[in-house]
Amino acid sequence: MRRQPISSIRRGDQAQVHILEMVTLFWLFFMTATFIIQIHIPDNSTVASESSLELAAEDSLRMALHESAEDMQYENRLIELLADNNRTAACELILEGLTPTFDGECWFAKNSQPATVHGYGFEPFGKSIVVHQLIHIDTDLWTVSVDVWQTGGGV
Repeated sequence: MRRQPISSIRRGDQAQVHILEMVTLFWLFFMTATFIIQIHIPDNSTVASESSLELAAEDSLRMALHESAEDMQYENRLIELLADNNRTAACELILEGLTPTFDGECWFAKNSQPATVHGYGFEPFGKSIVVHQLIHIDTDLWTVSVDVWQTGGGV
C-alpha cells in the first residue's frame, strides 16, 4: 500500500476549507440581505374610508352648487364665481362645505386649458380622493375637481 505525500493532503484540506469558507460567506451574505432588504406592502385601506372621502367631496360640491347667487342672472353662487373667473373664491366656497375633519384643494380647468390648483396649499398626509364635476356656463365648459383628505392624515 502506497501512502500519499503530505503535500497532496494539505492541498486537499485547503480546498475543503476554501469551500467551507465560500459556503459560510454566501450564507452570511444571504442572511444579511434578508434583514436589510425589506419589502413593505401596505394594507389596503377600507372601502369605508374611501367612501367617506368621496362623500365629503361630493357633498361640498353639492353645497356650492346649491348656494344662492348674488346676481339673479346666474343659477347659483359657484356658477357666478366661475363666470367671473374668480377661481379662488369658488374654491373657498367649495371647501367651506367640508366638515372640520376633512381638508382639500380645488382644481379648475376652463375649456381646453390645463387645470390649475387653488386652495390653502396643504399637502395630504395620507390617502386622498378626487371628485370631478363638469359645469357648463354659456359657451364655456368648466372641469371642477376637489381633492379631499382627512386632516389627521387619513386611515
